[in-house]
Amino acid sequence: MRKYVISILISLLLVGCGQSETILKEKYETYKLHYQSILNATQFKQKSNNYNITSSLTKLNDGTYRYDVFVDEPKIAMYDVEILVIVDDGLLLISDEMMPSIGIYEDSEYHLIPYQVDAELGYQKGFNLNGVVNQNKVNLKVLVMWKDYFKIKTEREYFNFIIDLNTPVEATE
Repeated sequence: MRKYVISILISLLLVGCGQSETILKEKYETYKLHYQSILNATQFKQKSNNYNITSSLTKLNDGTYRYDVFVDEPKIAMYDVEILVIVDDGLLLISDEMMPSIGIYEDSEYHLIPYQVDAELGYQKGFNLNGVVNQNKVNLKVLVMWKDYFKIKTEREYFNFIIDLNTPVEATE
């Protein structure tokens, strides 16, 4: 009897591990699709009519630079928000680091709704995606994606920020 209980527990453990591995693979596939869609994009916006988006670059004490992309102040209701930032057109296949993202790998959903903030329910005030680079000039390509209230229509907006510490922040089309 004891052998049966142990084998059942092992089976349940293996099934649980298999399911979490499948979910992780699905999330990685979503990440790769978003990544490739940014690389394939041909039109980039300077600003959005639906929310604020800004970027900055700051020199750190160790000689590296931190970039930040801020998405906040929604003007419309945005559900299931997903954001991905790619640095310097890095190719997905040879990139050895994950790029900053929101809503892709997390188990919870994130929403941006004007004048509503409740982190426990997923209603965020905004997002800050950041990373560290070694140069004082960086090209950030950003995908911001969300769904409507009924989760039927999906919107995507692409941005290209070229940030140089020697010149003001700008967005390019």
